Amino acid sequence: MRTARVFTMREVMEMSTDDICQELEIFTTNCWVMLHRARLTLRECLEMTWFDGQPS
Repeated sequence: MRTARVFTMREVMEMSTDDICQELEIFTTNCWVMLHRARLTLRECLEMTWFDGQPS
């Protein structure tokens, strides 16, 4: 999944947005949208599995 790759490159590999965009050939705004969606999905997953489905 491309969103997971962008998230990993940013948060785990600590790459800059410019480097991510250059490597994946995407625009900066697209990168930010993908990161936003990845964070939302991660939050939802954590709430459902780690926090007994109790949204904050």
